[in-house]
Amino acid sequence: MPRRARSGRGLFRRQTGRRKHPQPRTERCSCSRKRMIDLSYTRARLLAEIEAADSEGEPLSNITDPRVATRDVRVRVCGRGRHDLFPLLKAALLERFAAAARLQLIRDLLIPLRNALGNAFKHGNGRDPTKTISVELVLARKGALIAVTDEGAGFDVAVTFRRFQGDENYFVNHGCGFRNLHRAMSSVSYENGGRTVLLCFQPMEDDLASSSCPASTGDSTTAPGETPAEGHAAHEPGSSRREEARSSKSEIRNPKSEIDQGLRTSAATLGFSVRAHGSEAVEVFPNILDEEWIRTSLSTELPEFANGQTRLESCRIYAAGGRAGDCCGNRYLLRVAGHNGEPMETRILTGRFHATEAAAVADFAAATRLHEAKISKRVLIPRPVARLAAEPRLVLYNFDSWMNLREFLTFRNSLKSLRHRSERIGQTLAALHRSQVSLPVMETDPLGAGLQTMVTRAVTNLQMLPRGSDLVNHFHACVERLQERAASRGARPLAPIHGAFGWDCVHYGVDGCFYLYRFEMCRQADPGLDLGGFAADLLCFTLAHHDAEVFRICHDTLLSNYNANAGHPIDEDELRFHVAFALLDRLQRGEPRKKAAARQLIGALNVSLDMWDWAAAREVLS
Repeated sequence: MPRRARSGRGLFRRQTGRRKHPQPRTERCSCSRKRMIDLSYTRARLLAEIEAADSEGEPLSNITDPRVATRDVRVRVCGRGRHDLFPLLKAALLERFAAAARLQLIRDLLIPLRNALGNAFKHGNGRDPTKTISVELVLARKGALIAVTDEGAGFDVAVTFRRFQGDENYFVNHGCGFRNLHRAMSSVSYENGGRTVLLCFQPMEDDLASSSCPASTGDSTTAPGETPAEGHAAHEPGSSRREEARSSKSEIRNPKSEIDQGLRTSAATLGFSVRAHGSEAVEVFPNILDEEWIRTSLSTELPEFANGQTRLESCRIYAAGGRAGDCCGNRYLLRVAGHNGEPMETRILTGRFHATEAAAVADFAAATRLHEAKISKRVLIPRPVARLAAEPRLVLYNFDSWMNLREFLTFRNSLKSLRHRSERIGQTLAALHRSQVSLPVMETDPLGAGLQTMVTRAVTNLQMLPRGSDLVNHFHACVERLQERAASRGARPLAPIHGAFGWDCVHYGVDGCFYLYRFEMCRQADPGLDLGGFAADLLCFTLAHHDAEVFRICHDTLLSNYNANAGHPIDEDELRFHVAFALLDRLQRGEPRKKAAARQLIGALNVSLDMWDWAAAREVLS
């Protein structure tokens, strides 16, 4: 049985026996990992590894061509920098490799690609906007080879790489390009005097991870185009050698079928019909997946198109589906032309399709008010563009995410990054809570009559798991402690809150900015609910990947930055209460579908209420 915490050794109090190095173990031991850059790799060898066919004719010049998703093709696109190339490449590659594990795709393809584009602009082209970056993609049966070429003077790759291997300052600008590329489990090489970097990505056949992290808040309005992505734990750096990685790579499934299957499942969930005719299935999807319907609707309903200022030439839809998809929604890539000879402009919108019209109305209204209020520069509010009259459950945002906060911090994997994000969130929530944004008023105390209903649902979910009776016993002990705290706390003044705050509501955009997302639960209520939601996810994340000292540092950073900017500060005991409530809420939602996920939530709940110390919780998790 887990040990109870000794007096004064609770989670929210300073603990003795701290480790000397609060950084995560993987970061401190990264030097032992086998390097992924190999300058002996040639383009011909990398093409052979992905079994690319001999190319004939000119490559495709349009990255949005549907053939990019399903066929063996060669594509060449040009741009000025990361800002105009990466969003298009990201959308196309997520569709192409929809069957790949999402975290592997981010780590081994998207992150190194984004870094390569940034290096080409900053160091290769010297930030000269008149110079071009060329990207050539060879998409084949077993992966992709991407070549990023700049117009710079190049550099001596061999000498620079030897300096990097010797832990020297390997570049005059003290960059970290090699180090960033080295973290990927992909093959990397150079040619053309250092002007071209070659990145070879091969999806792994084995599943890199398990179900989504239990601390995720989830989305009650999930619908077609907003299919929750399966979570996949990051592949631990240093846990595999290149030979092992290569031996596990093989041909992936048809990405188009992965997307179609995900859409069929989502459509069936909301009652959209799927009719079988012999060996064929005819899917009847809502209009949100009809490119011509979206183009026509936007052309008639958005003022800039309706009044003739600009013209919407085309719409390409990238449906959110497959293991590689995120939970933000479909991406709508628009090609917009002006009437006065302006060059064609590309825009990407994200569409949330809600299960009910009421949820869409609440989401759009709250997002509009918060965006207009400009409550924070640290975490932005995406601009809601439209809620189409012909499909009022669809809310379109001028925003394109490529990682949520949990994924971002998984790859950054450092105390510095975790603390910095806690600082940002503390300041942003304080700005939201002291703002004068008008939001609906709802219940002031979430632990009233609804508490027993939450407990009943959570117990039902826990009993379905292996050895569920043990989990239920621990859970009931936590609830008793929670009720004791509820009886002693007083009501706080109402404030505008997000209402369903968690790490899955904070997203890192392709523009390098953080955004708050999902606004249908925004209301006037107890501001501690938002802080508790963030701190609950922080506790689960650090319990799994770090230690008590890291949590304590980030918890203090969150609380101090919030209290320094909030109209009504919150103390540690009150925050602890809201952390426990948030964890209880996640349990009753039935999100943890595996024993390990339930144990993590139970462990975090016991730690938050001082029933276990950190070591006891880690022992249970292991």
